[in-house]
Amino acid sequence: MKFYSVVLMLLLLFFSIFNSGLVSANSNKVVLETHVTETLLVPQSTESLSWQRVSPESLTMPRKIERIGGKGCGIFSFNIDQQGATKDIKTEAIVSTFGMRRLAKEYLESWQWEAKPSGGIEETVLLRLDFCIGGATKQEALDICEHQASLPCTR
Repeated sequence: MKFYSVVLMLLLLFFSIFNSGLVSANSNKVVLETHVTETLLVPQSTESLSWQRVSPESLTMPRKIERIGGKGCGIFSFNIDQQGATKDIKTEAIVSTFGMRRLAKEYLESWQWEAKPSGGIEETVLLRLDFCIGGATKQEALDICEHQASLPCTR
């Protein structure tokens, strides 16, 4: 019985220290919203593209990149093969926070495409991705990204 009393007292002490602020899991928690703007460069419109994305994937920023904050852009070329998979991703230009190049490639590789009625042939695409981390709301992150997408993607 004495053993359980000691364990209980230690647990109570731990929780009182944890809740007092001496140790806190949320001590510097900052939540920043993220957004990715996709701008099709070649072909110039989605109507000209012979493919459409199936269930567009959403991008989840790794915590490491979220903590760094900031923004970046990249221009990527890739092929859509006859099975609707994204292949041969090449970075044409990038201005980014550490880790964005790999993140962009993983994001693009996750895309699946479905042929439009007149499509189904292999096609090359040139796409600009703007990554924006910042803003307290989704709308603020969207506004930041829309402004960034209007700027050149050069250093």
